[in-house]
Amino acid sequence: MKIGKDKRKKNQTGGVVKLVASRNYRAWINDLRKRYRAAQTKAAVSVNSALLEFYWNLGKDISEKYAATQYYGSRFFECVSKDLTDSIRNPQGLSVVNIRYCQRFYDLYSSLPNLPQLVEELVSVPWGQHRCIIDKCKGDAKKAHFYVRGTIAMGWSRSQLEDELEADLYTRKGKSVDNFAQILPPKESKTVAELVKSPYLFGLTESVDEDNERQVERALVRNITRTLTELGGGFAYVGHQVCVQVGNEEFFPDLIFYHLALRRYFVIELKTRRFKPSDLGQLGFYMTCVDRQIKHEWDGPTVGLLLCKSKDRTVVEYALSGMDRPMGVAQYKLHKVPPKELSVAAESIARLSFVVDETFAQAKAVPAKDARTSKGR
Repeated sequence: MKIGKDKRKKNQTGGVVKLVASRNYRAWINDLRKRYRAAQTKAAVSVNSALLEFYWNLGKDISEKYAATQYYGSRFFECVSKDLTDSIRNPQGLSVVNIRYCQRFYDLYSSLPNLPQLVEELVSVPWGQHRCIIDKCKGDAKKAHFYVRGTIAMGWSRSQLEDELEADLYTRKGKSVDNFAQILPPKESKTVAELVKSPYLFGLTESVDEDNERQVERALVRNITRTLTELGGGFAYVGHQVCVQVGNEEFFPDLIFYHLALRRYFVIELKTRRFKPSDLGQLGFYMTCVDRQIKHEWDGPTVGLLLCKSKDRTVVEYALSGMDRPMGVAQYKLHKVPPKELSVAAESIARLSFVVDETFAQAKAVPAKDARTSKGR
């Protein structure tokens, strides 16, 4: 087995030597060098877009020109990295690790339609976020594109994107039980449906009695930044237990939000138990209160969202069939998150690990004679 392995390694080494000496390979390296320098020039105007475009084309070249040849293998990436770093002043992002990511980057999305338009989207997302998406989506192009669009629309930082990936937002989006398609115009209903997810995962920095509705509501308000993040982009907090007077009685909707892009109110009713059909009657009443006392004439139809611990889908569908207002029912879960100081420290560690990984990979690509010269200095 060892002899066979050594023979294969020897054959691969010999093949790479032939590759490096070939005219086509040298011409390709020279072309890459020119394109990299051009990207560096463009980077003065738009660093991310220029380099991302270079990474995309580098990955495309590798996949289309060399992936199916006898030269392809670990030594191939080492040669490309070394030849580029040797001939470019102050190279960045040309380690073996990063060049492999370039190929994975191209392979992941190249099967999707409308590539020119897609590439325009891809180059607007930072490379660090792309590496997270590549690692987590495991070749699922539609899932990866979902997170790319989310990063663009929501402005997710790398740590926020990692949270959404860990929380598996892709499988939760648009999973509520609702009547939006029956009540709202087609385009509007699709937008609202995609906005609502199930289950919602609310992170709290404190412990609460999960069976106590008021405690949970107050905790969501105290953690309002995380609550808004989980609800999605465009939501603004209006109030908690806002007093509305109807006749001689006072009523208090649990939570009211306003969506800036959709220009409408969202009334959220929280139930720390299993869904009951009567819950929709209460939610509908609060929606009417908002419509008559808070909503303006230019606002769109108010949307009601009932959050509960569990539900029977068939029961919810039956209950919604008799409603003439746009409503959705979704589950929610609470989880404990570390204090802000620990979160910041974790994000710093993640950034540091990325820098160390790149620096170490670049150091391995430095020729031995250069390393000796540096040491002598």
